[in-house]
Amino acid sequence: MLESRMRTRSIPLAMSMLLAVLMIFLPSGPARSQEDVSDFTQTFQVFMQSRDAFRLFDISAEDVVYALPLTYQLGPGDIVQVILTGMIADALVVQVGPQGDIFVPPAGLLEVEGMTVQEARDYVDGELGKYLLNYHCALQLLKAKRIKVYLLGQVRQPGQYIALAGTSAVSLIQTAGSLVTNPLTVNFDERTVTHPYFRALTSGAGRWVEIWRKGERVGRLDLARVAIRGFVEGDAMLEDGDAVYVTANSHPVVVRGGVSRPGTYEMRQGDTVLDLLAQAGGYKSMMMLGAVDVERQNPAGSETPTTKITLNLADSQFRPKDFEFQPGDILRVPEVRDQVYVLGAVWMPQPVDFHEGWNALDYIAATGGPVAPTDTSSIRIISFPMTDQQGYNVLDMKSLILGGEVQNVPIEPGDMIYVPWKNQPFYGVGTTNAIATILGQTLGILRIINDLGG
Repeated sequence: MLESRMRTRSIPLAMSMLLAVLMIFLPSGPARSQEDVSDFTQTFQVFMQSRDAFRLFDISAEDVVYALPLTYQLGPGDIVQVILTGMIADALVVQVGPQGDIFVPPAGLLEVEGMTVQEARDYVDGELGKYLLNYHCALQLLKAKRIKVYLLGQVRQPGQYIALAGTSAVSLIQTAGSLVTNPLTVNFDERTVTHPYFRALTSGAGRWVEIWRKGERVGRLDLARVAIRGFVEGDAMLEDGDAVYVTANSHPVVVRGGVSRPGTYEMRQGDTVLDLLAQAGGYKSMMMLGAVDVERQNPAGSETPTTKITLNLADSQFRPKDFEFQPGDILRVPEVRDQVYVLGAVWMPQPVDFHEGWNALDYIAATGGPVAPTDTSSIRIISFPMTDQQGYNVLDMKSLILGGEVQNVPIEPGDMIYVPWKNQPFYGVGTTNAIATILGQTLGILRIINDLGG
C-alpha cells in the first residue's frame, strides 16, 4: 500500500469571466405575463376559502440559526439579552412585549420596537446612564420572534407555517421538507425518479418560486440555480403574512443515466440540452460526453410507442439550440464506469478502471509512468465531484523514492491524478475540453486547472 506525504491546499474561485459563462447555461426566465401572475392570486383565494382543511405547521422549534441582517428591526416576541459589565455585572434576558417594550431596571420600560439591535443598545445605554456610573452596556438578540407565513403551490404540505424571523423562501422550503417522511418520487412510465431539489416540493413543482407580500410579488428565484450553484438571487427574508408560492412545472423533462442528479426538470424557453445537463449536475465522468439519446412518446395509434433521437454532442456541426425538448421527453445519458483519471506528464494520459486497493503509483504505472521533464514532487490528487472550493492533495513522489516519511493517500472512483510537467503549467481551454465534461463539471475543472498552473 502506498505511503506518501501530502498537504492540502484550498483552490479559490476562478475569474469572474467563468461565472459569466455560467449565465449562458442558466438564463433568467422571461418576464411572466399578467395571466401567469394571476396564478398566485387564484391559489391564495382557494387556500383562504378552504384553510380550515389545512394544518398549521410550527417549524420555529427547528434547530436552525438564520443570519439576520444588521438592518433587522426588533418587535414583539424577540428575546434580547442586556449585558452590564464594570462596577455592575449582570446579564438580563428579556422579551419584547406586545407593546414593543422591554423592562430594564432601573430604567424601567423602554420601547425598542422598530429599532435595530445597535440602535436599541445605544438607546438602552443612554437610559441606564441616567441611573448608573462606571459600567458598559451590550445588547444582543438571543432568539428572533415568530412569524406566520404561507407555503403554497406545488408543495407537498401547503398551509400556514410558524417560523422564526430571518427565514427566507429557500430556508422555508428546505425546513418544511423535514416534515416530509416519505421520499419524493415521480412516476414516469417505467420507473420512479427522485426529485433533485427539495423534499417539500411535489413532482409537479417547477423551477420558479415567488415571494408575495401584501398582494405584490417582491421576489422571484430559480431553484435550478440554488441546486446547481447555490445562487439565491431574488431570495428575501420573510415578513409576517408573506406567502411563498412554488409554480407548476409546465415543461417537464426527465434525465436518467450518468449524471450527478437524475430527476425531473423544467425546461424554460430557450433552454438547451446543455442547460438540462447542468441542472442534472453534469456528466459524472471527466471525459468528453459524446452522444445522448432522447426518448419521445409517439402519438396514440403509432406503430411504436416511442421514438429515439440521438444527439451527438461531440459533433462540431451540432447546435444545441436547434433541438427543442417536448414535455415528457426522457434524456438518457450514458452510464459511467468507475474510473480514475491520470493526466499530465505520463506516457499514456487516460482514464483507468478503478481497482479496490490500488494507490496513486499503481494508477500512474498503468499509464506508463512519468515522462521527463516531470515535477514528481507535486503530483496533484483531486477528488470528485469537483466544487468551487475544491481542495486537492499533493503527493511527493520524489520524497517517496528517496525514502522520506509518508502517509496514506486514498484513491476513490472519479479522482483525478495530475502529474505536472516541469516548469510547464497545465491549463487551457483546448486541453480542458478534451478531459472535462461537456457541461457542469467543465467549469469546475477550468477553475481547478487554472489554479494548478499558477
